[in-house]
Amino acid sequence: RARSVIATYATGLSFPLSHVIMRLDGLYGNAAPLADLLAAQTGEEEGPAVVVRGKDYHLLEQPAIQQRLHRPPDQSTIHPESGASRALYDCGQVRLAPTGPVLRMLLATHPADASRPPVGKVREGTVYEQFFTTLSSAAFTSADVLDLYLHRGSFETVLADEDEEQAAD
Repeated sequence: RARSVIATYATGLSFPLSHVIMRLDGLYGNAAPLADLLAAQTGEEEGPAVVVRGKDYHLLEQPAIQQRLHRPPDQSTIHPESGASRALYDCGQVRLAPTGPVLRMLLATHPADASRPPVGKVREGTVYEQFFTTLSSAAFTSADVLDLYLHRGSFETVLADEDEEQAAD
């Protein structure tokens, strides 16, 4: 239903769906809901694109993923406010389930600390976070995709700061 509302809104603004990016939360980190969403797009114009955090950490066991992790990361990022650093690996196109969708998989890694991370999978002292997208690697780097997902509400902070700086009257 959300996709339909977004499509209606974009059409009303004469904005092509191929220029829309949907950030998904909740159950979308699993293959089944993503397959349903992406199947709904078949036969229609391209888009909207999808960015989602993954939950299926068994995918880390795939030989192609393991090989990718043994090479240097594509990029590294440092969060401007927290200073958190992540190494980013673009794993290319990965099938999420035997009959599931194929999406671009990105892995963000950082060293584990003493506390259990709120998201991700800890393996051998490293936290792995999965992200999936339909965005092209030619147009969006690994860091771009991570920024789209993690900094989803950054504008709200900016707007709140402006409210405090200006007199409400």
